[in-house]
Amino acid sequence: MQVKGTFRVSDQLLDSPPRESARLVNGKAFARLIDTPCEGWADLHAWISSWGVPDVWPMGRPTSLSRNTCPADKWRTHGGWYAHAHVPENDHVDPGSWPAFASQPTDPSSAERQFEPFPGASFFQAGRKSPAIEGMHRRLVAEHCDRYTSHAGLDVWGAGDVRSYTAWQQKLGFVGNAADGVPGRFSWDRLEVPKV
Repeated sequence: MQVKGTFRVSDQLLDSPPRESARLVNGKAFARLIDTPCEGWADLHAWISSWGVPDVWPMGRPTSLSRNTCPADKWRTHGGWYAHAHVPENDHVDPGSWPAFASQPTDPSSAERQFEPFPGASFFQAGRKSPAIEGMHRRLVAEHCDRYTSHAGLDVWGAGDVRSYTAWQQKLGFVGNAADGVPGRFSWDRLEVPKV
C-alpha cells in the first residue's frame, strides 16, 4: 500500500502476504484482504490520518489484483492512498482490495459545498483576479504562512502569493521543486479555502 502526502507506508504493516492468493488470519484463509477482520485497520488509518494524508484514492480504491499504473503527473500532484498496483515503476499488484475509510463522510458533496474546489494549476497566473485568490490569501495568513509585503489587491495573484503558498507547501512537508508556490490539488484541498 502506498500512501502519498507526507510519507508512504507498506501494506506489510497489516501482515498481509502481498503475493499469495489467500490471507491467513488465525488459521482461516480469506481470498481478499477486505474479507479479513482487518484488525488494526482503525489504528493504522488514524495514525496515517494524523500526518494529514487525505482519505482519497486518486486511482480508485483497489478491488482486484491487477495493474493500473498512475500517470506520472497525477503521482506528483495528487495526495492520498495508492495501491502497489498504482505506483509508477512498480510491478506489484497487491493488495487487491482495501477496507473503506471509517471516517469517510456520508455525503461527500458536503465538503465540496464548504470549500472552493481546486481550479487547476494553470489558474494561478500573474495578474489573475478572483475571489478564490482572496480566500486563499486569507487562509494563508490564518495558517501563519504570510509572506506578503502588502495586503492590497488581496484578490490578485502575485509574487506575495507565490512566497506565501511556498511557505504553506513547506509547512505540509513539501521540499525542493514540490514547494514551488504554485497550488496543487493536495495542498489546495488541505488549505480549505472557503467557498466563494
